[in-house]
Amino acid sequence: MEIVKMVVQIMNTYSTSDLYLSAFLKARGMRLKDKFRNGNKFVFIFDDRDDRKELIQEFFNDGSVSITAFKNAIQDLKTMVFNT
Repeated sequence: MEIVKMVVQIMNTYSTSDLYLSAFLKARGMRLKDKFRNGNKFVFIFDDRDDRKELIQEFFNDGSVSITAFKNAIQDLKTMVFNT
């Protein structure tokens, strides 16, 4: 039963090592669940949402977000990385 629970948790998440994409997703309301080190990079893990693909598409097509929310998200992510 524990393995099934772990698989469900992994399936319900989205992971990326792109700091700016992570900041965009966080600023657009995706919930940051965790992070881990993978070599010399950090991978950010978000709770997945139905609109995640659309948000990523927006990011790569000059989507807009509040500059304050984006700056705060970058600061939060950097704090998570450097305080590990």
